[in-house]
Amino acid sequence: MKKTLFFLAFICTINLFAQEEGGAIRGTIFDMEMNNEPLLFADVEIKDTKFKTQTNFRGNFEISNVEPGSYILKITFLGYESYEVPVEILASNTLEITQGLQAQTLSLSDMSFADENTIQNSETALTSLEK
Repeated sequence: MKKTLFFLAFICTINLFAQEEGGAIRGTIFDMEMNNEPLLFADVEIKDTKFKTQTNFRGNFEISNVEPGSYILKITFLGYESYEVPVEILASNTLEITQGLQAQTLSLSDMSFADENTIQNSETALTSLEK
């Protein structure tokens, strides 16, 4: 009986000395240009940390074991506007994020055009490959 009581007391006190667990962020990223379809392989990262992942085929992601604190979550995808949101991670808590991304708009001033020498050199390269 004394051994059983000692064992139970020992198990109960272990939980008191356990370290605080980290939190998690999970969510879904969708494409606002395609009727809110899941956005596949979008990059999701917590800025200035080692935590980075990509969305799966359903647009879902999860980052776990994040130390409690304030961070900035950055979501990017090629050809789409990037999105940054401040997040607060709490111990043993999961934060849910649902966000859509819009296609990036480009203007003519954003475009760079090749000069005449570049065009001539590429035409010469193409004709030499055809021979």
